[in-house]
Amino acid sequence: MNRHLPTLQRALAAFAVCLLQSALPASGQNSGYQSPTFFGQSGPTSGMAAPMPASPLAGGMPAAGGDAYMDAHGQPIVMPASYCQSCPGGAGGGGCGYGDPMAVDFGGYASPDQCGPHYFDVAFETVFLQGEDLFQNVVPFTSVGAGVNAPRFLDIERDFGEYEPGWQIAARYDVGPLSMIEATYMGLYDISFRDQVRSVDVAPGGANFQLFSVFSNFGTGTLVPGIDDGLVHRLDYESDLQSTEISFRRYWVGNNPRVSGSLLMGFRYLRMTEDLNFSSDALVIAAVESASRLWSSENDLLGFQVGGDGWICLRQGLRFGCEGKAGIYNNRFKFRHMGDFPAAGPADFDVTAEGNDVAFAAEGDASFVADILPSWSLRGGYRVMYMNSLATVGNNIDPTNVSSTAVLTTSDALYHGFHGGLEYVW
Repeated sequence: MNRHLPTLQRALAAFAVCLLQSALPASGQNSGYQSPTFFGQSGPTSGMAAPMPASPLAGGMPAAGGDAYMDAHGQPIVMPASYCQSCPGGAGGGGCGYGDPMAVDFGGYASPDQCGPHYFDVAFETVFLQGEDLFQNVVPFTSVGAGVNAPRFLDIERDFGEYEPGWQIAARYDVGPLSMIEATYMGLYDISFRDQVRSVDVAPGGANFQLFSVFSNFGTGTLVPGIDDGLVHRLDYESDLQSTEISFRRYWVGNNPRVSGSLLMGFRYLRMTEDLNFSSDALVIAAVESASRLWSSENDLLGFQVGGDGWICLRQGLRFGCEGKAGIYNNRFKFRHMGDFPAAGPADFDVTAEGNDVAFAAEGDASFVADILPSWSLRGGYRVMYMNSLATVGNNIDPTNVSSTAVLTTSDALYHGFHGGLEYVW
């Protein structure tokens, strides 16, 4: 019996081969089955076009010089067996695109593509933002000569509004399938401007003591000692804007994998501070004396936010995306009024008010991301941030009363500008 085993084994093997051949479709039949394709392997493939190299942005130099599609680390993509009878052109018509059931090509390659959800571990960016309309209701502080039609100087709305630099860092940590915790910090610490006007530089004939202030209706009302009949007037503004976020993100993928994104919810802390100091040297009786007026604000917003982002893969290694988020916050505000005047002027004062208000904040962003190396990507875009129910300097300057200590908390703030940097995946 034992001597017949090799013969029996050969017979069983031949029978199995026959069964397998009968189960497979005949050559040329459009049954909807595509056999596994191994991109990056040499040798001709019947009925298939020669593989095309991926964008150098996706796989770096290995992809640029390769003869096959590459993944993010420059390795050949191994394609699984796929069924796509419903794709344009049928299974044998070349209309099937891996990861793209709609067979849409946005200027890239219509075949294998790495177009899953946008992901990074750490992102570093430089931010350039400017405030918009923070002083839209504030008139110029100084006139040269008395009169409502006299030339104006120290126009804070005109001086304010340049793009100011800051930075941002974001880190993500996976906590489950398609889920992550994200922490983000952004800071702009030197949103500022300084300006001054000297009477001898702007008055006709270089005359001195020709500066008048908005607080005296430019010299037509009651003069303020130490400010009107001014030798020099100065404005000094300092502000900062900081944001800290901790959020949970959950990925989503659309019907077309070229479109993906995430939903988020979490907590955010926003801090905005401002200091505006108006100072002067002026003729008081027969001597030159100084005066100063300070407005100082702090707004600390803490609350819950929700939002999400969406990304479209334009071509392998290049994405465009938009993000939006909004939340309700408690604003813990603090506002300080301070005045220091000569003995002949108004009484000195230093008053601080603080409290809590319900506030709203929202942010929108549009960005491009381009892969340049297996682990590094370039990122750039434009951002808009809005906050309301704030106690701001611009909303608490009373041009009719230099000694006013009233505090309004109904102001809003709009910041917008560019950002750019690097993303890293390990």
